[in-house]
Amino acid sequence: MAKLFLGDKHADHSPRLLQLLGAIEGGLVGLLSGLSRLFSPDLASSAGRRLMRRLGPRLYKTRHIRRNLNNAFPEKNAADIDELVRDIWGNLGSIIAEYPHLGTICHREAEQRLDVVMRGEPQVFRKTGKPAVFVSAHLANWELAAGALVHLGIPLTGPYTRLQNPYMDRMLYRARQSLGCGMVERDGAGRKLMSCLQQGTSVGLLVDQRVDSGEPVPFFGRDMLTTITPARLALRFDCELIPVQVQRLKGARFRIIFHPAVKADDETADKDSKALQMTRKINTLFEAWIRERPQEWICTNRRWPKDRQKPELMNCNEG
Repeated sequence: MAKLFLGDKHADHSPRLLQLLGAIEGGLVGLLSGLSRLFSPDLASSAGRRLMRRLGPRLYKTRHIRRNLNNAFPEKNAADIDELVRDIWGNLGSIIAEYPHLGTICHREAEQRLDVVMRGEPQVFRKTGKPAVFVSAHLANWELAAGALVHLGIPLTGPYTRLQNPYMDRMLYRARQSLGCGMVERDGAGRKLMSCLQQGTSVGLLVDQRVDSGEPVPFFGRDMLTTITPARLALRFDCELIPVQVQRLKGARFRIIFHPAVKADDETADKDSKALQMTRKINTLFEAWIRERPQEWICTNRRWPKDRQKPELMNCNEG
């Protein structure tokens, strides 16, 4: 995450500087985390939002946010994009400040802080013993989807990616433990997730980011390399594929929406075709969620090729 300051190219070629900045970044986030513990979840969330609304737009990753927004919302002018950039950084600041409070939000004060909405009748909540594959996007505070499921009594395991910054990695790992779900490293996670499903444990995945090994699936009218692993897992183990939407209400209060299970349109198709059909539906659903609340979309990583940008907006307030 130190690449927020240097940028990918310079950070990769400056290992000592990257290590130094990683320590500084870890110290700053650790300080923010420590201060957040002194406040209530709502006050911590608000303070993190105000801080990152001011600091975030100056960081390198703002370039990726702006490019993604230009691609997703070509109808918006430069001023609209600038305001969304500030809002997105503000939401990320809230998320960082909420990490020390994940256990409080998801468990100790769940009844006051989580508004759970069920759309459809997922089998997994009927205690049939059959697990499900849950998918979500980087919206609002996506970490809470896992915590909410555990609070509802659903055993869950999900993959996580180790951060390059070891200081940040340790802090986030400890914070995520309070969610109560199982965690497996993303590298080589496939077999472990299949084992979980075989044993009746549901799995959860975040699937709105570009995956180089994925399939081209439309997202905001452009093909984005997208993983079809969730759909394949659901088909292989005859599980429901359930999208989970997280919305921020006010402060550290959220709505968790469990949408109806996604199914293939053509039940006579082969499994690969079914997986693609289901993944297209997921991307379409994510797109609708983002259009509804673009300020809650954490899009600090590039989603589409660079040549897809809208040039007339790319030079506005880049720094």
